Amino acid sequence: MSGAQRESGSIQLEEMRLLCAKHWNPIGIPMSNVPTSDELGFQPLPEDEYDSYLQQVMRLVVEGASAGQISHYLSLVESDYLMLSSPAGNKDAFVGAVLDLANRTFTR
Repeated sequence: MSGAQRESGSIQLEEMRLLCAKHWNPIGIPMSNVPTSDELGFQPLPEDEYDSYLQQVMRLVVEGASAGQISHYLSLVESDYLMLSSPAGNKDAFVGAVLDLANRTFTR
């Protein structure tokens, strides 16, 4: 995917939040006051819970980072920033979903 293709679309933070809630919620915080959505099949996250990390993932995607590079960044977030030894969620599923979203978004 070329830089021109990447600039033609943009991933929205709300889309990233949904993917994060579904696949990569390392500290396992659901919004207990919000029921699981029948439409989504999972509970959404508080709006700003992981935003700074998700914005960095978005930058990495736009810069053309590989799945491995994005996964490495998320591993650092889990271990160094969140200080988790056994994070919840599936980081690889999240990275795959983000890259699928990017491919759909940037090729419109």
